[in-house]
Amino acid sequence: MVSGGEAEAATSEGRLIGGRYRLGEQLGAGGMGAVWAGLDVLVGREVAVKEAYVAQGPSRVERILREARAAARVNHPSVVTVHDVVMEDGRPWIVMERVHGESLADLLERQGPLPEREVARIALCVLEALSAAHVRGVLHRDVKPGNVLLGTDGRVVLSDFGIAYIAGEESLTRSGEFMGSLAYTAPERMGGSRPGPASDLWSLGVLLFQMVEGWSPFQRDSVEGTVGAVLTAKTPGTRRADALASVIADLLSKEPGERPEADQVVVALRGVAGEGVGRHDIPTTSGGSGRRLWLGAATIAVTFVLVLLAMNGWPGNGKKEPSADGSPTPSHTATPTPTVTAAKGYVHVREDEFGLEVPAGWQRHAKNADGQYRYTKGSYELVVVPGRDSVKAYAGGPIDYQRDDEPELQPYRDSTWGTASGIRLVEAGDRTLAEGQFTWQKDERGQEVFARNLVLLVDGRYHVVLVLGPSNERETVGRIYDRATATYVATGSGT
Repeated sequence: MVSGGEAEAATSEGRLIGGRYRLGEQLGAGGMGAVWAGLDVLVGREVAVKEAYVAQGPSRVERILREARAAARVNHPSVVTVHDVVMEDGRPWIVMERVHGESLADLLERQGPLPEREVARIALCVLEALSAAHVRGVLHRDVKPGNVLLGTDGRVVLSDFGIAYIAGEESLTRSGEFMGSLAYTAPERMGGSRPGPASDLWSLGVLLFQMVEGWSPFQRDSVEGTVGAVLTAKTPGTRRADALASVIADLLSKEPGERPEADQVVVALRGVAGEGVGRHDIPTTSGGSGRRLWLGAATIAVTFVLVLLAMNGWPGNGKKEPSADGSPTPSHTATPTPTVTAAKGYVHVREDEFGLEVPAGWQRHAKNADGQYRYTKGSYELVVVPGRDSVKAYAGGPIDYQRDDEPELQPYRDSTWGTASGIRLVEAGDRTLAEGQFTWQKDERGQEVFARNLVLLVDGRYHVVLVLGPSNERETVGRIYDRATATYVATGSGT
C-alpha cells in the first residue's frame, strides 16, 4: 500500500516549482517531507529542494518555514545555504544548495568508527556551525549523524533546521509534545527545562562518541529505555578514544553548567585535528552556563565625545597599546602591561585590530566566526566588532546600520518587547559615529537586558563597541561602556 506522503512524492519528479526549479530524482524522504535534486533553470545551478507534506496541517507548514528562516539567518560555510522558499500548491518548498556526498550516518554505517583526527576535523566544522547559529539566537536542537553532510570536496555541512528554536519566536511545540531524536537529546530538554547552547553541545558530544566508538551511547531498543539512559544512566566510557576521551566525557555531563564552553572544546579539537591556532575562531555562547549570547547597543553623549577627543584622539589614529586580559587563550598572553597605566579596576587589552580597557578579571573569548571579540563576567558582556562590515555593503550610514542592520542588535529586533532611546549621529572632523541605548525583554519571565552601543566609521568600515547587562544595573553598564569607548583605538581596518 502506498502512503499519502509517498503518493505525493511520486507525482513530483519532473515538476517545475516556482517557475524556475526543475525537480529531478528524489534524494530522500521521511514522514514529514521529501528532498529532491533540482536545477535552477534560470541560472543553471544545481539545488536541493525540500518539499513539505501538508497532510499534517498548518503547523507543519509553519515549521518548515521556520526551518528556512533559521538556516537563512546563519551565514556560515558549514551551514547549508538557503536560496529561496517557494509556495506551490499551498505547501512550502525550500530551495537549498546541493551538497554532493553522503551523510555522516551513511559513512558510519558503511565504515564504522573513524580515526580521531578525522573525527576532530568533522566536529570542528559542526561546532563552528552551531556557534554561528547560537550568536544569531538559533538553537539547532537536532544534531545527529543524519543531519551532518560530508561533501566529496571535504566540506562538512550542518543541515535540517526543522525543529530549530529561534529567539523571539513563539514555540511551535505544544505542551506534552516532544520534537527531536531522543538518543541525541540533552537531559535538560527531556526534563522540560528551557534549553540553551549547552544542549546543542551535548548533542555534539554524542556525535563525537559515535564517530569514535561506532555506536550511540544512549540508544536503546525502546523509547523508555533511551529516555532513561539519557536522564539517569552513567555515560559509558570510551574504549577507542585517546586524545578525545576527556572532551567527550565533559560534553556529556548531565548538568549543562558542567559542560565546557565552545572555545575550550575547539582548542582540544584543534590539537587532535592537527590544525594551527586561529584556523577555527568560533563564537562561544554556550558551555558552562548554557547562556545564549544576547548582544545589544546604546548611547554616547556629546560631552563624552569631547572627553574621547581629549583623552585619546579619535579611534583609528594608529596608536598601538600593550595588552592584558583576564584569562589565557591559545594565541594571546594574559599578562598585565606595566608600561601602561589603566584606570583602577581595568586592564589594557590589545588585539590584532584594536586596543581598549576592560574590567580586570573578565574572561576573554577568542574572535568568533562573526568577527566578534567578547569579554564577560557573570551577566555582563563587552563585545567589540572591529571593521567586519563595510559601508559599501550597508550604505545607509551608521544610524541606519545600527537601527536596521547591525547583527549584534538582532535580539532587540526579535524581542516581543523592547525600547530604544538616545539614538543620534555625531560628526567631528573626519570621524562619524552613531550612538544609542536599547532595552528589551530577554525571556518570558520578564527579565530585561540593557545595552549601550557605539558604531564608529573607520576607513570605510563599521567598528562596534557594545556593553550589556541587567536592566536594573544601568549605571554599571554605563561605566564599563564609557571606559571601553574612551580607550578604544582601531589598529587595523578589520576584515
